[in-house]
Amino acid sequence: MALDPIKALSDYSEADCTVQFWIADAPAVEFRSLQAAVSYAKNNGGRWQEIEITVHLPREDIVYATDKVHQLIDALRLRGQ
Repeated sequence: MALDPIKALSDYSEADCTVQFWIADAPAVEFRSLQAAVSYAKNNGGRWQEIEITVHLPREDIVYATDKVHQLIDALRLRGQ
């Protein structure tokens, strides 16, 4: 399924999310929106590292792995954030 990063940022603007860098002993960091999680990833080297963002929903979790996280970071840039 193709990712629409702008829609995802909007759809999950009030969803609990975690950011996990794929580095040994790196803790997951929690956020209250996908935009906040992506912004954290962007500001902490997520464009150049293996990373995963998970959106925690009542019935399922949505996981964005490295390539999709990069698309979300690019979408933030387009929005001027």
